[in-house]
Amino acid sequence: MDTQLEKRGCCCGNGQTKPTCSRTPPPVGTLEWERAGGPPLSFGQRLRLLGGATAVLMTDLGPRIWWTLRRSGLVPAGKFPQKIDLAAWLPPDTRAAHEAGNYLHEVSSVPMINHSLRTYYFSGVMYDLSGVKQSIDKEALYVAAMLHDVGLFQASPPANEHCFSVGSAREARRIAKDAGWDEARQDNIAVAITTNLNPFVPLDEFGPEAHFMSVGGLLEVIAREWKIHRENAREILTRFPRDGFAEETVRCVRGEAKRNPGSRFACLNPMFTTSVRLMNFSNEALGL
Repeated sequence: MDTQLEKRGCCCGNGQTKPTCSRTPPPVGTLEWERAGGPPLSFGQRLRLLGGATAVLMTDLGPRIWWTLRRSGLVPAGKFPQKIDLAAWLPPDTRAAHEAGNYLHEVSSVPMINHSLRTYYFSGVMYDLSGVKQSIDKEALYVAAMLHDVGLFQASPPANEHCFSVGSAREARRIAKDAGWDEARQDNIAVAITTNLNPFVPLDEFGPEAHFMSVGGLLEVIAREWKIHRENAREILTRFPRDGFAEETVRCVRGEAKRNPGSRFACLNPMFTTSVRLMNFSNEALGL
């Protein structure tokens, strides 16, 4: 819909239509979109974002109800997903990984630090469970997970940046470049960060780091507990508690919506914050 409107042109002050007033905005989360500063969403992009987010929640409805009944003993327990050895996903011992972790601790709140670590481990678990043969850059995944939300804590972001994720990608690029990464790997972590709020991040389009950080991030944010072994969930949630996460998320989302009214968080605000408040891991997973 937004493309059709833009092809028709916009209405100028004299009431005439001027076809050259605007152009089709770059796809949200892509490198082109990042270079443009994360421009405000067009009408069509807002519709697609809301439609995609609604589809994610509706797709989860059946499994979520079944999981609730299963925990209550009202349906057979069945099999859990395979347990993954989390030792294989220990943070990489590299300059970029250390600097990303240090920067996260410098600028972020404790709930968001723990959220970033949970996102990394859940993403790793989902990669191992997927059976995908394509290798994943664990260092890039870790750096992206540590830095994907740091833009929410910028006191004075550049005026030409209209989404916090662009600021997060900027910091990730800085750390990666200082560590000697080539441009392709820098692009890799930037895309993993800028696509993370998209409802769907296809593997064949954006690569394994972006795809599995999206999958792991969704597991973390809306508590898709049934997708992993309960012992993996318990270990991750015990090591990196979810205390204060919902409240801090609401604060950060509202702050971003106020700073950037054309952003994804501004568009998703009521749906996103309500979902985070309502969708929690079970006491069993939380180790309670």
